[in-house]
Amino acid sequence: MYVICCRWASYWERHANYIRQHTIRGGEDYTLSRLLYCFCTVAVSTFILISGYFGINFNWRKILKIWFSVLFFSWVIVIYKIIGKNDIKGCLPYFLPIISNEFWFISCYFILCGLSPLLNKLVDSLSKRQLKQLVLLNCVVFYGWATFNYIFNFRQFVPDFGGGIINFAILYLIGRYIKLYGLVARSSFFWTCAFIGNTFLMVLLELLYSYILHFGFTSFENINSVFVVANAIFLFLAFKNLHFHNCYINYLAVYCLAVYIIHFNDVGMPFLTDFFDLKNLHGIGILWSVLFIPPIVYLVCVIIEFIRRTLCGRMENYILDAIAQRWKLN
Repeated sequence: MYVICCRWASYWERHANYIRQHTIRGGEDYTLSRLLYCFCTVAVSTFILISGYFGINFNWRKILKIWFSVLFFSWVIVIYKIIGKNDIKGCLPYFLPIISNEFWFISCYFILCGLSPLLNKLVDSLSKRQLKQLVLLNCVVFYGWATFNYIFNFRQFVPDFGGGIINFAILYLIGRYIKLYGLVARSSFFWTCAFIGNTFLMVLLELLYSYILHFGFTSFENINSVFVVANAIFLFLAFKNLHFHNCYINYLAVYCLAVYIIHFNDVGMPFLTDFFDLKNLHGIGILWSVLFIPPIVYLVCVIIEFIRRTLCGRMENYILDAIAQRWKLN
C-alpha cells in the first residue's frame, strides 16, 4: 500500500500532469493524459489517510531527520543555481525550504505532525457519533462546497485547492475514523471498481464541461474536490482489505519523502523531462512512460538518498544526540 502511494506521490502525478499540460485540448493525447492524471491525483490524499489510519506519534528525531534531508538537497540546488545558472534570486527559497513552502507537502506534513497529538486527543475525547458528525460537517464545508464553487467558478472558501493544513487535518481525522470504527464492509474488488468508476466519471464530467466552456476545465482534479477525496478513500479501502508482507516493499517505502524531495523541484523535473523526452510523447507512448518511468526514477532516488544517509548519518545522529542532551529530550 505504502509503495503504491509513494510511487504515485513521488512521480506519477507530476509526470501525468506535465504530459496533460503539453497536449492539445480535445485530442487523444490530451484525453489519455487527463485520465492518467485523474488516476494519480489521489496520491497526496491517500498518503494522509494512511497517516491518520496508523496514527502519527510525534517523534522529534524523525522530523529532524526529514528536515536534514530537505536541507541537504535544497542546498545542493542552491549551489547548482548559483554556480551553474547564476540564479541568485531563484535559489533564495531553497535556503529555508520548509519556511518558504518550496516543498509544500513537506511543510504541511510537518505542521500535521505537530498537530497530531492534539488531533489524537480530540479523536479520543469524542464518541463515534460525534466524530462522524465532525468529519461529515468538514467534508460538506471543505469538499462539497469547494466542488460546488468549482462548477460555478465562485471564490473558494479556503483558496489553497486542498494543499493546506485544513485538508490534511480533515483527511487525518477520516483516517482515524476508519481505523477506529471502519466503514461499510465491502470487498477489495468493490472498492477498486468504485475507484475506477469514479475516475471515469470525473474525466467525463471535466471533458463535457471543457466542451461547454471552450477551455480546459480541470478543477475536479484538485485535491479538495469530492471526486479526489472519494477516490482516495476508495483506493485506501481497496488495499486495506489486502494482507501481504514484503521486507523489500517496506524498505523502499521508507524513502518515499526523500524521493519527493529529490525530484519534485525546478531542477529535478526539467532534467527528467529532457532526459526522457516527455514533450515528444504521443499515444501509447504516454501510457508506457507513466507505467515504467516512475519506478526507475523512484529506485534512482532511493539510491541517492541511501548514499546521503551513509555519508551524513553519523553527523546527523551526533547533532540529534547533542540536542537531546542539551534540552533533556527522549
